[in-house]
Amino acid sequence: MCGSKEEVSPEGVSTTCFSEESLTTVTWQKDELASWQRPKSGPLSVVVYSYRGENFLAFVNAFDNGPLSHIFDCSGVTLGKRGINYNEFYNNNKEIKVLLEGTY
Repeated sequence: MCGSKEEVSPEGVSTTCFSEESLTTVTWQKDELASWQRPKSGPLSVVVYSYRGENFLAFVNAFDNGPLSHIFDCSGVTLGKRGINYNEFYNNNKEIKVLLEGTY
């Protein structure tokens, strides 16, 4: 599982799931990031959150109308597909690290 004790770095982010490097080397992360880096996409933050002992990667954009489809577990499965309620997630998560911030 992503975020197990053995895999978590001192910063609290699993080195095998989410990092600045994984955004350029893991296919599904790279593809998701590229979709947000198109011109006129607006502000973007890529954030690692901890929720119920598991790490999640969120692509946060103020213009996004479907946030459930842009928060992923380590295997690239969205919150919606996992059946995790968006409000429950945001009310009970902890921000671990911001991997990227920019405006496109």
